[in-house]
Amino acid sequence: MSVGSVFARRILCIWSVLCLWPTALCQAPENVRELVLENEQVHVSRVSVAPHSKAQLRQARDTVVVHLDDGEAEFFRLQSLATVDNPGDKPTTEIIVELKRHWDAEVHLCAAPMRCTRETTMAGNTIAWTTTLFSNGFLTAMRHKLVRGGTLNSSYYSAKGSDHILLIPLTDLQANFGGIDEQLRTGQAYFSAATEVEVTGKDAEARWVVIRLHTPAK
Repeated sequence: MSVGSVFARRILCIWSVLCLWPTALCQAPENVRELVLENEQVHVSRVSVAPHSKAQLRQARDTVVVHLDDGEAEFFRLQSLATVDNPGDKPTTEIIVELKRHWDAEVHLCAAPMRCTRETTMAGNTIAWTTTLFSNGFLTAMRHKLVRGGTLNSSYYSAKGSDHILLIPLTDLQANFGGIDEQLRTGQAYFSAATEVEVTGKDAEARWVVIRLHTPAK
């Protein structure tokens, strides 16, 4: 890389940190960021990271980064710096979820000896897997996988307080949110109050991530 290109990238990074976005993005010029949705609880954007490049995030808010390629999700506390690296030969896509509420409770990764993955069976066959990725009681991230032709029903109601969910499809899928049918494309985030969610794997395996936000009762 030439001295000129290194200097230009540093200038771009400085500009990104000083920009008016709640999350500053320092990235190569070919990386593209677009708004997916925003409401009182979340600001969701999509970042395409070019091959052999990086995108750096300096969050003014707590942030969850969902990697569409492998379904992994990472939590970054406000004011921390995260780097999304794409060493491959094809562009990758990341979903950036900025949380407009901060909780002091520490976020813990789910790991052994905890039981992180629950299986759903039908007629003796496993049709779905639900994996808890991390949680602090107020913020929980879960990854789901459903076999072709299967149906998975999940309830996100809370006995105390109120809950909201953000569903991020890792594949194209059909979902029903409390009686409302939605055809969602990969990366098409959908925000809803807590409800019953039914996902159907019609012609192919379905995969998605759910971020659950819990507000305790006063």
